[in-house]
Amino acid sequence: MPKRRRRSPLKSDALPRAALGKEVKRQVRRLGLTQAMTAKLVDDATTQINRLMNDHIEEFSADRLVKFLLRLGSDVTVEIRHSRKLGRRGKASVRVGR
Repeated sequence: MPKRRRRSPLKSDALPRAALGKEVKRQVRRLGLTQAMTAKLVDDATTQINRLMNDHIEEFSADRLVKFLLRLGSDVTVEIRHSRKLGRRGKASVRVGR
């Protein structure tokens, strides 16, 4: 029987991280912040904010992006639902409310 390939944890959370990163960028633009102002507000380096704003999302963890959103004044909710099917792989998603 062939071995099952394991999914990389990086790839499995890439979609949620991309959505979180997109929302951080949206909030920065909505608030009219410069990269320097954003860096000060989220307590990170300006170079890192520049990387985020230029779509280098792979450099940021979901946890870090959630912290950015919280410091930008967003409410963030994490919801966990359990599957009734044993052995079914879970899925991750991000839903943005307005």
